[in-house]
Amino acid sequence: MIGPADPDRLEEELAAEHARYSFDDAAYLLGALEPGQHADFERHLARCPVCRQRTAEFDELPAALARADISAWEPELPPDTLLPRLLREAAASRRRQAWRLGVLATAAACLVALLATAGVLGWQQAHRPQTLTMQPVGPGTEGVHATVRILGDDATPRIRLECGYAAGTANRYPTTGPSYRMVVYNRAGLMRDLGSWTPQPGEDVELVRDSPWRRQALARIEISDSTGAVLLRLSL
Repeated sequence: MIGPADPDRLEEELAAEHARYSFDDAAYLLGALEPGQHADFERHLARCPVCRQRTAEFDELPAALARADISAWEPELPPDTLLPRLLREAAASRRRQAWRLGVLATAAACLVALLATAGVLGWQQAHRPQTLTMQPVGPGTEGVHATVRILGDDATPRIRLECGYAAGTANRYPTTGPSYRMVVYNRAGLMRDLGSWTPQPGEDVELVRDSPWRRQALARIEISDSTGAVLLRLSL
């Protein structure tokens, strides 16, 4: 427990008291304090060496001010041109400030427009469907080609496939019945058949199918022939 005469406690109390009275010394010397405030400050002076030193340094100032003779002092009147000049300078300053604000506002508007344009272009670029080329798997895929584009949003994507083969490879495939098949796998290893078609030599076949899974869940797309051999693959 801190006793009543504890030095640290007394020092803290004096510091707090000094903070309350630190701006009253000038008013005290000039006699501008109310009677109650005057008495409170004198009690503080008895306890605070800092305030005693400050008031002692300027103790003779009130008497010196009282002895000063200002009756002979005559203020010098400003010239007649001073006010118009000050008004012109103030108006010019306001015009310069308005011009600077206008330039800053224009620059800020241009910057916002540039950032907005860049943001829109970046969003469009990020969300523009990309044409992805499927890669051949194993032998016997010469002349076979296919590209894939993922359309729509991430929740309900659609798969657009363009596939074909050169006329010189037509004798490898029957002219009737399905020859190509597209299947899609998700990241859990599940497979879905998205349909088959008969190719026409030298022409691309376009198929658009709804994806059975979200865009993030798609793992790969494969194209196989009528024997079940995988010809092309696209890993996502």
